[in-house]
Amino acid sequence: MRQRVVVVVTNSLLNVAILLSPLIRNWIEIMIMDAQVKRLLHGCAGMNSVRMMTGSFHVFYLFSLGVSVSQIAMLQMIFSVAVFLFELPTGILGDKLGVKKNVIISCGFYAAFFPLCTYAPDMSLLILAEICYALGACFISGADSTWIKGLVDNLSKKADVAYHHYISYVREINALLNSISGAIGVLIVVVLDSFSSVYYLCGVLFILLMLLFSTVNSVEDKIDVAVIKEKFSVYKHIRESLRLLFSTKVGVYYILICGFVVGAIQPVYHFWQPFILEQTGLIDNTDKKNEIIILGICFFSYSFTKYLFNRYLRKVIFNHYQPMTIILATTMLAACTMLLLLIIKGTWTPIIIFTLFHCFFSVPMSQFDSEYFKYLDKKNSNTVLSIISLIARIFGIVSLGIIGLLSSSFGLTSAFAFSLCCIIGIIPITIMWTLYNRNYSKNEKILLEEFK
Repeated sequence: MRQRVVVVVTNSLLNVAILLSPLIRNWIEIMIMDAQVKRLLHGCAGMNSVRMMTGSFHVFYLFSLGVSVSQIAMLQMIFSVAVFLFELPTGILGDKLGVKKNVIISCGFYAAFFPLCTYAPDMSLLILAEICYALGACFISGADSTWIKGLVDNLSKKADVAYHHYISYVREINALLNSISGAIGVLIVVVLDSFSSVYYLCGVLFILLMLLFSTVNSVEDKIDVAVIKEKFSVYKHIRESLRLLFSTKVGVYYILICGFVVGAIQPVYHFWQPFILEQTGLIDNTDKKNEIIILGICFFSYSFTKYLFNRYLRKVIFNHYQPMTIILATTMLAACTMLLLLIIKGTWTPIIIFTLFHCFFSVPMSQFDSEYFKYLDKKNSNTVLSIISLIARIFGIVSLGIIGLLSSSFGLTSAFAFSLCCIIGIIPITIMWTLYNRNYSKNEKILLEEFK
């Protein structure tokens, strides 16, 4: 009997080692690289993990203090509008300041966000917190990867290969640390019986990250007036970009799908915590620790399972089937799991279904971009993608407005029913896109090339 137990334990450890071997190999390579790059990579990974420390209970925390679902939707709208307004000015300012200062300023705004959240349900301070969070997101946008690229370029002859390797490492570490940091946040709340302690800890950690980044070498940014003016190309070339975007049916399909994806994901990102508690029957539980533990388990379950799904299973599937076929299948499975999530209640079943939904819906969320890039002219790609980004933000703001109205009138379940309708809307467009790919004629290819 003892030998059997030893064999089972040994096999389990071997399976875990095989699963984590690519990450361990990357970790060993990182350990022997330049200290400055290592410090920067770990700092960037730390930023995401600290932000996710409250990811498993942030909305529930606001909800428990009396902030309504419609008010939370309004806060998310303010965040989206703030990003929409500040993205261009912070980009121009960032070009003048340099990437190092951008990252440090971003940490400063994030450090302000978390303590401000403890003043809930004071909406004026929560609005200020969302604006700080939006500014943090705007300043960090692209600055971290540019900083890494600058340091790597000074070290290696094969800079491009090294850069992609390091970025891949950071993404994998982020995926793991996000789930772990969420669990740590829950553990702190359970042990100390205090939400605010985690928020203050996050603020302090971001201040420490500011100090860490200040010790990393900067990179030279030779930004001239012409480059700064180029930032306004989005507004100068809107007409040309829209004409290019709608020059083929695929452009129309992609815009519609972007709208449905953004609409579908808003309730899942922002309101999953009270909804999961409602489905598990714990929303009115007097023991808050049980609620937090359930949310922590759910957060770890879907984030870690999604990491494993995207890291291993998705690669195998894409080697055997056409991308659009996989996108269609996973979108249909996502719709089915969302329907089950609305219907089925219980202690653990909703968590399992929610985990499966995240795995399935992560495929169309990322893969539609790759499919559209096949039709995109590289010369105008930045302008077109900027337009798509702006349109997606508008879709997000409109969706949050609809969700706020639905939830205030019909309850939180209606927001997830809205998500289901958006996912179902993706399916016929995906079918039309697939048929378009199959029937794509030589004449249409010639016309597209002439247009480019």
